[in-house]
Amino acid sequence: MCNIKIHETQPLLNLKLDRVMQDIVYKLVPGLQDILAKTRIKVSCRAEVRHLRRVLCHRLMLSPQHVQLLFDNEVLPDHMTMKQIWLSRWFGKPSPLLLQYSVKEKRR
Repeated sequence: MCNIKIHETQPLLNLKLDRVMQDIVYKLVPGLQDILAKTRIKVSCRAEVRHLRRVLCHRLMLSPQHVQLLFDNEVLPDHMTMKQIWLSRWFGKPSPLLLQYSVKEKRR
């Protein structure tokens, strides 16, 4: 698409938001913007992974056994609090703490 070489050790260095492309994707995938907005969740530092998983499952209309919370592709244990995650994995980095989730396929 372009002749700009991606930096080998910092591939996100020159990455920037493309509003036009974003608008095109949102028009091609109806409801995507709503889905992405719904997955942003603010919780207390005392909340445990299990609590966040329940909220996420409720918003995504999924069963809790089908959803895992991840940090850096590592599954987080249910008993861990957001403060523990912050101190052990995110300390010194800017807010907000970013977690990912994965949805396991349902067995038939």
